[in-house]
Amino acid sequence: MPKTSQNDRVKDLYRSYLSGGISRRDFMQRTTAAGIGGAWLGATMADPAELFAQVAAASAGPPLDIAEWSYFFVGVERAELARGTVTNGQQMYVEYQIPAQVKYPYPIVLVHGGGGQGLDWMGTPDGRRGWATILLEQGYKVYIVDRPGHGRAPYHPEVHGAFGPTALTLETLSGRFTPPNSLTPNEGPLRKAHNQWPGTGEVGSPDLSQMVASQGGSYGGPGNAGPLGPVAAPAGAPGGAPAAGGRGGPGGPGGAPGGRGAGPAGPPPVLGPTGSPAGGPDPQHMIWRQRGAMLLDKIGPAIIMTHSAGGPFGWLVAEERPNLVKGIVAIEGGGTPFNGANVWGLSSIPVAYDPPVSNPSEIKTVRVEAPEPGVQPYFLQAEPARKLKNLRNIPVVIVTADASFASPGNPGAIAYLKQAGVKAEELRLINHGLRGNGHMMMLEKNNREVLKPITDWIVKNVPANGAKTPPTRGTAGKDDSTAMKLENQGYFWVGAETKKMPYGTIVTGQMYVQYLIPAQVRHPFPVVLVHGGGGSMLHYMGIGEQAGWAHYYVQEGYKVYLVDRPGHGRSPYHPDALGPIGPHLTYATVAADFRRAAVGPNRRWTGTGDVGDPLLDQFQAGQNSPPADNVMAHGLWASRGAELLDKIGPAIIQVHSAGGPFGYLVANERPNLVKAIVEFEGGWQPFAGQARWGITGTPFVFDPPVTDPSQLSLRDVTPEGGQPYKLQQDPPRKLKNLQGIPIALVTAEASGRNPASKLEFLKQTGCTVDNVDFKARGILGNGHFMMFETNRRQAFDVIRGWIEEKVKA
Repeated sequence: MPKTSQNDRVKDLYRSYLSGGISRRDFMQRTTAAGIGGAWLGATMADPAELFAQVAAASAGPPLDIAEWSYFFVGVERAELARGTVTNGQQMYVEYQIPAQVKYPYPIVLVHGGGGQGLDWMGTPDGRRGWATILLEQGYKVYIVDRPGHGRAPYHPEVHGAFGPTALTLETLSGRFTPPNSLTPNEGPLRKAHNQWPGTGEVGSPDLSQMVASQGGSYGGPGNAGPLGPVAAPAGAPGGAPAAGGRGGPGGPGGAPGGRGAGPAGPPPVLGPTGSPAGGPDPQHMIWRQRGAMLLDKIGPAIIMTHSAGGPFGWLVAEERPNLVKGIVAIEGGGTPFNGANVWGLSSIPVAYDPPVSNPSEIKTVRVEAPEPGVQPYFLQAEPARKLKNLRNIPVVIVTADASFASPGNPGAIAYLKQAGVKAEELRLINHGLRGNGHMMMLEKNNREVLKPITDWIVKNVPANGAKTPPTRGTAGKDDSTAMKLENQGYFWVGAETKKMPYGTIVTGQMYVQYLIPAQVRHPFPVVLVHGGGGSMLHYMGIGEQAGWAHYYVQEGYKVYLVDRPGHGRSPYHPDALGPIGPHLTYATVAADFRRAAVGPNRRWTGTGDVGDPLLDQFQAGQNSPPADNVMAHGLWASRGAELLDKIGPAIIQVHSAGGPFGYLVANERPNLVKAIVEFEGGWQPFAGQARWGITGTPFVFDPPVTDPSQLSLRDVTPEGGQPYKLQQDPPRKLKNLQGIPIALVTAEASGRNPASKLEFLKQTGCTVDNVDFKARGILGNGHFMMFETNRRQAFDVIRGWIEEKVKA
């Protein structure tokens, strides 16, 4: 057996630390005890960030040559509330990556399961590459979907209806998505063979928390009704997985792909007066079909890969765009025919049969007894069977693991599809020598091996047929190129704490971090990019599929860590975890900021900046309301930001708008790890509103110390022609932990923001601060969102120039 080197041992320990398996203190103690701490670490690794990069690379694969990385929303529509115009919540988020060397003409669209989001495909709980990146390695164009109400397509009660009465619990998924345990004592022999999960999967384990941290999205739920109208409960995920719009608990009928988790099949449900199931068809399915069709209208023919309760997405879209769906891969999903809400076969909404059907009651069914042990009886059409008119030319495969609650397989769905004239087959991993996988096989230890027979099936069954690969934009000019050469990419969660509720244990306050490590790192410190008030890290990814500041930093050789703060974007929101949510953000909330940059001789925003501006629609589609309690949020920013720097080492923190306090809060917690703060267009003026500690809502370390903000003596300042503000009385206390950290206050000419009060506050407290005023530098016309504007590269270069002048290795 080969001897393990010190390098390998420390990387194994650090990998455990990164995934939350051991604390930072445990990591240092264990490396020291093993004789590989202290001086060895200092001599071998330049800093923790370098160690992080090496561990991530060792867990990764080949370097990534990406021609395009961007995003867009499809189906952005507006609704009118009494307070103003908002997005109606039915938009779908799509993030895509296109390799420089495209080897397969058809892209793969990845559609997540019930309570999840696109992250299900983007990584694993222990930090390895997910299927999206592995497919990219292999030359596939990849489009990753967050369905409406999930992830970056944010849920808000004013348009979706009230949040479910409970958040998703760890107990719901432990022992179901992970190996059986004390919560699932009656599992059969198939489930007990589940050994590919990367951890224990027990409540309290870091691997379970890292997985559940991304779950909890929703679109409707039992009894929910917003301005969109009543939203019926969706079909559940297999056998107890969270329903697509629910919050855990037993899944509803129609989502299980047969087998042990499905429960016995019953007769078709009682129909209402419209011919649909009592209560109406699943409104999610209608939206999925429309949004999926819009996506394929934009990107062209594609293969759709789905999971779990997202399974119907593939054939729903194929009904709408049969010529654009070239293949469907359903990973343990899609349901069983004529079961529960699936009154149209494998759909709760009408599909095209030949001969045609106007009411599902016209479809006569027969019960088929179980063809093998562990499979429940199912229903097929009575002969002569009608054909699925729009699916007959589309190859379909349903993939099943051997140790899942969906095991041993879903022969009922395959029999139904074949009977209806579809080229369908079942791919059981056990028949390919792959054993021990559960329902979340894309996250498990052998996820690369599991993907292999699936891509083999694609190559065999989805021929190119002369399809042409459109040119990528990777050769675009410097300012517009979204190309990146990466050593690695991935994501992790910090602050995935647990909270006991009467109904179970939930994850609370988690913060999402996506990282991009360039193939050639040219700068010693990474950049942490933190978004503004109602947004997410999309603010740094450009708009209209144009390059953003995240691209520029990577292209210039910076390691980049992009943050979705707790309750924003990919960090799921539920009131039991984060308290009340703020009001749904109206177009008027941001329109003035865009209008200022859309007028005058130096206009920097290409649209109108008002309702009807398609780029403003793309911006607004990703906005979600922050938690109503700003002070609570600041406490989370401080602790989560500190944990992030504990993982990656010293870094530069760049913040925007209402996210402005983030950098100061983290510097207060980890003064030795914050190498600079760039605050552009920051909010929170000194001692205004909830900023009781100066520019934050939570305590700061002052010198001389104070225990309560009332101990800070203040005076009023009334500048000529400006708004009055407050500063400390002389002699002022200093911000002890911010001393010596370079700070830039960046202000655009047309934004309407004035940094004077914050500048004076920081100087008064002993901080090293520069006023980076675009107007003074002759850069005119920019607004509050300069990272989207026509001279965004010029704005970026000003900030990069300041960093490289002030921050030395």
